[in-house]
Amino acid sequence: MVAAYTGSVAPVIDTDNIIELTAQLSELDMLPPLAGVPLAVHARNMKTPRRRTVCSRCKGCGHNRATCKIPIN
Repeated sequence: MVAAYTGSVAPVIDTDNIIELTAQLSELDMLPPLAGVPLAVHARNMKTPRRRTVCSRCKGCGHNRATCKIPIN
């Protein structure tokens, strides 16, 4: 693998092609990437049901140990 990097590569400069390429690139509509999570990921996540919260103190559903209303023994 090291032998592949021993030679040097010189860039080829052709001014005619550079002018044509810059003209073509300026005509293209360049948009920034869309923000947020793609819609396919949202749709995939909505198919799987959410896991129910179970309290480790009273084993009740819908809350956790920090918000449990049962007094500590």
